[in-house]
Amino acid sequence: MPFIPKRFPVGFTLLAFLALSCRREFLPPRPGLLRFSRDTVRFDSLFSTLLSPTQRLWIYNPHSHPVILRAAYLEQGSQSPFSFILDGKPGPIYNHELGSKDSLQVFFQLKDTTFIDATREDHLILETEAGRQTIALKATLIAAYIFRNFGLDSVVVSLPNDKPIVIDGFFYIGPQAVLRILPGSKLYFSARRWESGPLKGELSSGLYIAGRLEALGTPQAPISMQGWRLEPYYTQAAGQWQGIHFLVSSRDNRLLYTHISQSSIAIRIDSTGGSAFPKVYMEGCIIQRAANYGILALGFSPSLSSAPILEAVNTLVFRCGQACAALLGGGKYKLLHCSFIYDQGDLRRGQTAFLLTDFLRLSDRILTYPSELQALNCLFWSTKSEAIVEDLQSPSTAQRRYDYCALRHPRTFPGDSLLYLSDPKLGKADEGYPLQSESPLINRGKYEANFSISYDLRGRQRDAQPDIGVYEFVR
Repeated sequence: MPFIPKRFPVGFTLLAFLALSCRREFLPPRPGLLRFSRDTVRFDSLFSTLLSPTQRLWIYNPHSHPVILRAAYLEQGSQSPFSFILDGKPGPIYNHELGSKDSLQVFFQLKDTTFIDATREDHLILETEAGRQTIALKATLIAAYIFRNFGLDSVVVSLPNDKPIVIDGFFYIGPQAVLRILPGSKLYFSARRWESGPLKGELSSGLYIAGRLEALGTPQAPISMQGWRLEPYYTQAAGQWQGIHFLVSSRDNRLLYTHISQSSIAIRIDSTGGSAFPKVYMEGCIIQRAANYGILALGFSPSLSSAPILEAVNTLVFRCGQACAALLGGGKYKLLHCSFIYDQGDLRRGQTAFLLTDFLRLSDRILTYPSELQALNCLFWSTKSEAIVEDLQSPSTAQRRYDYCALRHPRTFPGDSLLYLSDPKLGKADEGYPLQSESPLINRGKYEANFSISYDLRGRQRDAQPDIGVYEFVR
């Protein structure tokens, strides 16, 4: 009887063919040099005593066969200021197989202590059967004073300004204490967050002022406050630290020539002043890249104080996520030669340059509060059609004037000689929005003997016909 082959279903035959064709041949490891995403791992300027941000390196096996990584270690061994994790395991690593055409990641960190600015170097050594390869590790360290969750009760303290100051967590000034920040001081704030309580998960690093703050910068030696990450990626990033919070009991604060950037809310002022001096006096300040508000002032007082909650002179606020300034719940305010520039495009959550309200909405009623605003020679400009948003429950009792101010708006506001415009003709944001020669703000302000200031944000003399905003245009 002739042999008759057994017939299989077509589907079974196809699956068997695919299984045989997809079976990979076992390839034993062979020698081969590795490739890297870069030949030097650099840490930008870092503050000593703080664990550094992580730097990453990719290692590639370009060959069609596995390669055995016999050893991966730091040249300085246990004395190295660096540490690394390779493929999820802390170094040193031995006898690790890297598959054909495969890759892995190495993560590096650095923690070191120094009392002077210094550099640190080492090498990552990779040994395979094909030879020895090295990756350079380089870091620049900045010596700094570190304050971590720190507080003062009833003393007057002047922070040193010979080194940068790093605030890692809260820095609290008690009701009887005074914190004095000297000209030229540089403060850097970490992104530490509250670990428990009602604010768990929110940013905690910042200054919390229940007493007094005296930030005494000058045009030649301004004070700077920003996030502590110095890599280029973070220079434009907002919301890296909380900001300065003036609590209810705080009084008679002064911020002179202080530059604040990369915060969540740069300046928050709770409640009215209640003394003969402004609760917060600002002069020559620059606030930029606040994730939420540049200035947030909360009045909510049944009567106006004798002095303003906020008096701001020659102060520039721009590039803020929600609003440059929000003065909520009434209160007394005084603004002179300030510029509020909302330049965030048409962000959905963003509002505009300047907000003013006089009420508090409760579940069963609305409480209204007296409001008084005096603005002279100020610029309110927005990429949105309205630079100023007023939401007043009692507009007839709200005392507000925008004298010799310039603003973008489709309707009029109370004040003398207002200038309505759609383009103030300003320079670049990274230059602080200086006036261009064709700006309509030039010579449109007014000098008032009892109110005006004779110099601009950069310390230049203003003439008898001053310009609107923080700058005086000099030809």
